[in-house]
Amino acid sequence: MKILRIDMSTLTSSFEDLPEEWKILGGRGLSAKILTAEVPPETEPLSAEARLVLANGPLAGTMAPSFGRMSVGAKSPLTMGIKEANVGGSVAQKLDKLGIRVIVIQGAPADGKLHLVRITNEGVSIEDAEAYRGMGTYPLSDALRKEYGKKVGIVSIGIVGERMKKSASVALTDKDGDPSRHAARGGLGAVMGAKGIKAIVADDKGAAIVTPLQKKAFRASVKPWPATIKDDAKLFSSTGTPGVVQPLSRMGSTPMQNYSGETFDGIEGLYGDNIRAQGEERGGKMAACMQGCMVKCSVVHHGADGKHITSALEYETLALMGSNLGVGNADDVARFDRKCDNLGVDTIEIGSALGVAASAGKFAMGDVAAIDALLDGMESGSADSLMIADGVVHTAKALGVNRIPAFKGQAIPAHDPRVGKPTGVTYHTSPMGADHTAGLKYEMADEGAVEHSLREQILNAMLDTIGLCQFTISNDRNVLTTFLKDLINYCYDLELTQDDIVNLGRQTLRDEIAYNKGAEIPEFDDGPEFVRSEVLPPMSMVFGVDRAEMTKIWDNLDTVAVL
Repeated sequence: MKILRIDMSTLTSSFEDLPEEWKILGGRGLSAKILTAEVPPETEPLSAEARLVLANGPLAGTMAPSFGRMSVGAKSPLTMGIKEANVGGSVAQKLDKLGIRVIVIQGAPADGKLHLVRITNEGVSIEDAEAYRGMGTYPLSDALRKEYGKKVGIVSIGIVGERMKKSASVALTDKDGDPSRHAARGGLGAVMGAKGIKAIVADDKGAAIVTPLQKKAFRASVKPWPATIKDDAKLFSSTGTPGVVQPLSRMGSTPMQNYSGETFDGIEGLYGDNIRAQGEERGGKMAACMQGCMVKCSVVHHGADGKHITSALEYETLALMGSNLGVGNADDVARFDRKCDNLGVDTIEIGSALGVAASAGKFAMGDVAAIDALLDGMESGSADSLMIADGVVHTAKALGVNRIPAFKGQAIPAHDPRVGKPTGVTYHTSPMGADHTAGLKYEMADEGAVEHSLREQILNAMLDTIGLCQFTISNDRNVLTTFLKDLINYCYDLELTQDDIVNLGRQTLRDEIAYNKGAEIPEFDDGPEFVRSEVLPPMSMVFGVDRAEMTKIWDNLDTVAVL
């Protein structure tokens, strides 16, 4: 496997052999290694000296299903620490088949022009992309697929990334060519914009699927996996992530009207069962974001006219762009999602910033027309819209608001820490900041929350390093790690243990913690006061986990029992 290095200062590319010690390393863990080695912690995130890293997992190009997640990594302009944003879609599988484990992008074009990086089985070219400036990710993907073929995978940014705003995401196409999968958190689309790259086109025509060294044993291990996880994945196969809106909103975890807990009429319109029933009537469907996935959790949403709106109507978007803004109509939220995907922005960060703006009197909760106008203004360049495009912390400070739903500079996802106490611990302590994918766990007791969070953070770092989708795993950790151990051993002819697999997660966290320490980012963030002082209905809960215990979470990184 190779490292593809793109130098945008010289508009050149080169290949390097992946070091032997990194043979089984991918995704988040590989990104952390490269950033630690090449980007001094004091580096400005949008400078030419910074790096943008796109890393596949070590099994992405094999026939194993759902191992095609990609990690996009950089020093974040939002948190100012190390950041990884994990994303599905079609690109990782294509790059791995092309023999590329990771792309490292450095430098910046002196002339400020936009470029396109094209990767094929024949080589790499860097082409002028000024014709695509200002283009949204949807028309851009249509244009590039018309130019280079329907089966290419595309990484791109929208106009918000071009403007280097801190909510900017990196869009990846799904298996059907829609730019609906986003490495959304941390403002990494701004880093891509600073590198002068509008899009990366990966064309694996002529490339072969990766063949494991122990092919028969590998196939034998893969074959029973769909049946193994069938029950664990049942919810996501049926309704996708919208299926959790009903239970989580009834617990109070789903954000309501800027995390106030104030319910409103119409929340039922966001329930997964209702969205699924409505979708079936209109020609919508459940779909997979990558080839070979057997869960098919993506909700492809159609409007009342039967026309496609968005290919990934997710829980986080329904919550932050819906209930958090007092909007209960799924069609409205789907339209917001489409606009955000086209602009290339994080719906969590934007939804949170909009919630703060509404609470500050910029518009009324539930005012759909005002939300549409503010999203449209990100394209036209209105002052209020560009304020929101820089995220919730910037928006709150600009409006003189002290109640800011963020940790380490990043907006809280749609899981209130007052309900899921281990998740709250993750927000306080993760190198990623407020990121539910870093360690999500629902336990309502303050006691034991730190240990629960630590286990989840290790496991999620492990999965993100291997590149396996979190919706396609067994809830039995011994079964899961045995499966991963066997696949990696058979693929690379190794003799790893389950502990070796878990230690991939531990080492990733060590690297990230060390990087943030160098960047003077505190390991612990107190976060917003309201999660400790404001009682959340309907269960009358506050976040009460002991602060001193949380500050010592990493003391047990190497010793906590995970399996």
